Amino acid sequence: MSDPQSSLILDRSIQLWMFDFDNTLVALEETVDWAASRVELEPMLREAGCPAELFAQFPRGNLGLYNAVLKRLRAGEFTPVIAPRELLQRASNIIEYHELAGVDRARPLPGAIELLTELATRRAPVAIVTSNSSRTVYRWLARMRLVYTVRVVVGRDSLMELKPAPEMLLHALARCGVQAQAALFVGDSDADRLAAQAAGVRIIGIARGEPARIGMGGADAVFTSPAELLRALRAA
Repeated sequence: MSDPQSSLILDRSIQLWMFDFDNTLVALEETVDWAASRVELEPMLREAGCPAELFAQFPRGNLGLYNAVLKRLRAGEFTPVIAPRELLQRASNIIEYHELAGVDRARPLPGAIELLTELATRRAPVAIVTSNSSRTVYRWLARMRLVYTVRVVVGRDSLMELKPAPEMLLHALARCGVQAQAALFVGDSDADRLAAQAAGVRIIGIARGEPARIGMGGADAVFTSPAELLRALRAA
């Protein structure tokens, strides 16, 4: 545990635990063929009339490209040849196909299964808020027999703006009927931290040997793994 105040944070009454998915609970990034999904995603977006400069701006990183398309559509900056919602759904489905191809090989981070099980035992509501597809998340939860531990999953297929925008976190709060100040978000990136701060939610970081990735100065606490977070929770 990297922050001596962590036990104080965890000792408060938390009415909702919210988690990012990839690199927070599960090592999905390393089992998905992102390059193959780009080979399918980019031609579809080009044919649909997406601005050419987006592909130069995001030469890699399918989620960043998807989110940029979403934001431009919302701003009315271009008119695709198909309905905007259909375009976003097609893009999300292409990414989801490759996520599903990799999720069965994705290993949980140390302590992730135990942490979710512990929270379920305590009857603590859990939501997963992720840039991955909710179907990808549910498939992993089902494989691990953990579906019962999670109340709500808000994924990319909600067609909401991805983190660092707070929209998905606010949606999870509303679905669970919890105020922001009574919730805690656990994530692994600056985007997670910024989204939590914009939503008014406390943020705990999971930094797998990369403390700077979450921005230790901006998080309430940073742990090296879900296992370390679980130990702190039990100590509190």
